[in-house]
Amino acid sequence: MKILTQYKGLTRANYALAIGRMVTNMGAMIMPMLTLILNQKFGLSASKTALWIMLAGLINLPANLIGGQLADRISKKAMIIACDLVSITIYLICGVKAFNFASFIMIMVASFFQTIEGPAYSALVALVTPPGKEDKAFSIQYMGANVGFILAPIIGGFLFNNYLWLCFIIDAVTIAMSTVLIILFVDEKGYQTEEAETTTNKAPATQVTPATQINPAAKGFISMLIKTNKPVILFMLAFALYEGGYSQFSYLMPIDFAKYHGDMGATIYGTVMSVSCFLVVILTPIITQIVESRSNQWKLVAGVAAQILSFGVFLVSLGHIPAYYIAIAIFIVGEILTMLCFSPYIVQAVGPEYRGRAFGWVSFLGAVASGYVMWYSGRYVDANDDRNAWIFTIVICVVALALSILLDFVTKTRPQTEKGCPNSQL
Repeated sequence: MKILTQYKGLTRANYALAIGRMVTNMGAMIMPMLTLILNQKFGLSASKTALWIMLAGLINLPANLIGGQLADRISKKAMIIACDLVSITIYLICGVKAFNFASFIMIMVASFFQTIEGPAYSALVALVTPPGKEDKAFSIQYMGANVGFILAPIIGGFLFNNYLWLCFIIDAVTIAMSTVLIILFVDEKGYQTEEAETTTNKAPATQVTPATQINPAAKGFISMLIKTNKPVILFMLAFALYEGGYSQFSYLMPIDFAKYHGDMGATIYGTVMSVSCFLVVILTPIITQIVESRSNQWKLVAGVAAQILSFGVFLVSLGHIPAYYIAIAIFIVGEILTMLCFSPYIVQAVGPEYRGRAFGWVSFLGAVASGYVMWYSGRYVDANDDRNAWIFTIVICVVALALSILLDFVTKTRPQTEKGCPNSQL
């Protein structure tokens, strides 16, 4: 039972945010199907689909940085609620109007505001989490997200051809439900409030709590990293390249499924996504406990290595449905490992006054890498060269692996005197 009891000791806000993420993802059908919408509904080629997705990603690039800046300066909870209201309104409009290319533009607007919200959501989770519980807090967030995502892709796959409008309505309703949960149960000072009411699990007297550390006037995030925390830059670059490879899960994979399996491609992709979410729910608490004593760098190295192996399986098994599920199982192990290292690394390495910008910059760099990988691999797909598209993706991941190994070496040999990034934590 320790697999489940390891999540005890978190705050009410932690559980509410995890449930909110779960509820949101129960209706998350539009963004995961974006590649198929462009490729199947509008008849765009693989490279043009990639260009449109890359354009959307470019539009979202400033959203990552804007969201990070705002998250460090204003109420994170208010940011999330405001951005959710915009997305809800847009999805409801798309659900009741005729679907055309204007709908795609509206989807991008909703995506822009959801991207702005991202750094605030991650920073809010970190803020309400008791010290030393970061890995458990983000683990339960990730698990909750995937519990909600188990059925959404399957339902979306069946609705895609004739009832796409209903996907928009469902998406809007679930986001609204999540927003209500955040309004009612999440307090940005929830952790400090609960600590004041109990004599257990108190932080040491020498530890500064997140609320007292936050300095909205803090400036110069990048200059701070260059001067005092260079390993974080290496981590951000490695993780961005990992994200570039990861993006093929929602781009190259569904395109290949449609190419090799025709009209069944969307359904197969939906079942693969649902199986992946089911595996996440089963494996996340197990892997969290197994690697609890491992450093974040070790988790990153192992996670990227697993991703490379999974892409290798996809490469040699194109057109063979059973092998897809073997590959996705390996992929999910890698995803869980990288998830377990990402947010805890940022929380432990960067002060609260910089965390919003840290999450924003990682998202920014990941979007740049994802856009490039999708665009370049799309050129191979248009040339009917799917295998080289996967080989190119694997090469990108190998570079990410090399940077991850370098980060592990640098961190182990780095003096522990630099503030904010002690080797014992990272």
